[in-house]
Amino acid sequence: MALVSPNWLKGFGAFYGHRLAVYSFGMGFLASSFFLHSRGIFFPVWMAEFEADKTQISLVISVVLFTGSISAPIFGYCLDRFPWRNVVCLGAVWMALGYCLLQWADTYVAFFAILLLFQSFGWECIGPLAQTKLMVNWFSRNRGMALGVAIMGISVAGVVMPTLVTGLLERVGWQDTYLIYAALLLFLVVPVTWFLVKQQPSDLGQYPDGDVAPGVVMEAGNIVAPQSSSAAVTKPGSFKLSVYREFLGSKAFWSVVLTFGLMNGVYSAMITHLPTYLTQELDFTLFDASYVLGTAGAFSIGGKLVFGYLMDHMNAKRAVLGAIVSYFMSTLVFMQADSLAVLMIAAALFGLGFGGMVPVRSVLLSRLFGVTKFSRANGLMTFFLAPATFWVLITGVVADSTGTYISAFQIWAGAFLLAGLVTSLIDLPNSDQSR
Repeated sequence: MALVSPNWLKGFGAFYGHRLAVYSFGMGFLASSFFLHSRGIFFPVWMAEFEADKTQISLVISVVLFTGSISAPIFGYCLDRFPWRNVVCLGAVWMALGYCLLQWADTYVAFFAILLLFQSFGWECIGPLAQTKLMVNWFSRNRGMALGVAIMGISVAGVVMPTLVTGLLERVGWQDTYLIYAALLLFLVVPVTWFLVKQQPSDLGQYPDGDVAPGVVMEAGNIVAPQSSSAAVTKPGSFKLSVYREFLGSKAFWSVVLTFGLMNGVYSAMITHLPTYLTQELDFTLFDASYVLGTAGAFSIGGKLVFGYLMDHMNAKRAVLGAIVSYFMSTLVFMQADSLAVLMIAAALFGLGFGGMVPVRSVLLSRLFGVTKFSRANGLMTFFLAPATFWVLITGVVADSTGTYISAFQIWAGAFLLAGLVTSLIDLPNSDQSR
């Protein structure tokens, strides 16, 4: 069976949700390009610019990511409670302002403060937390595939941006590159979001997945027997803070937190430190490093499609374990890498595992708590995953103290083994257990 179902693509022009999946793809591409896929290339430049070591620059990145994560419940509440496009547009303007201010960041402290205040909060408004909410609103039966396609933009950026950023760095410098990013946010992201996005299918008289009525599916132009749909029409939910007690009292919620807590953040550490590892320890060029990062991005595209499909059609626990195995094998190869070809293999395995994490996590949460509570559940889980953002700092500290990144790879491998053990012991909801 094809990974992208013909039924999912049918009626592309008629069902507005497909257009919004393309929009979310583009948003994922841009939002991740600005910091996620740029910082690894800029890392050694920031070290030289601010006369800092790996630990100091890693501290900036980890604190920025941590701050965004612990604020996620607030933004998750806003995305469930207020018009989606208002939250995203305000976040885009806020992030653009911070990127403009980087023009005057001439000290380590100023650099730290600007990224902390603007990048951390802006990312939560326009990144995966927002885009997954939009897809959950518009899709039910095909939610895993829709999330995989939408979030695929992050992976495509991982293919393109490292090499593009390396070229921009050499031509205009890192500060002017961020000025270009600010212009994209203000003059592309904001107007497109404002005029294109519709909150949910009922705004246009449609139903999730393009069905002709709640739970009624069209195949080959004919109506087939109604199916159970977890979100035929998104209805207003309760926005009382007491809903968080439901999440905190749910064993299933904590199962998902445990499953992803050991893995979340390692990819961030990899794309942050890998260029420095390759250029300083293995004597590759910065362009070589960009090609390795691009390979990880390319395979994470496949990971989103593969694991999105598996979540729709197969056992959830097996899907998660498959991603963990890919992660673990990649670290073993990274530790033995002595050529660019071997590094490409390691990056491919790493990207495949990472690619599945966002759609898998989002599908699990939507099955557990439904559409109207999704962003709040997602935001709260992001809060509890916040400590994992310090993988970036841990990696920098280990590399500075031991003189090599190999020790950090060994720690990553141990974390993946533990994640596999935890996953094998807990229950994860399959598609027939969706709320």
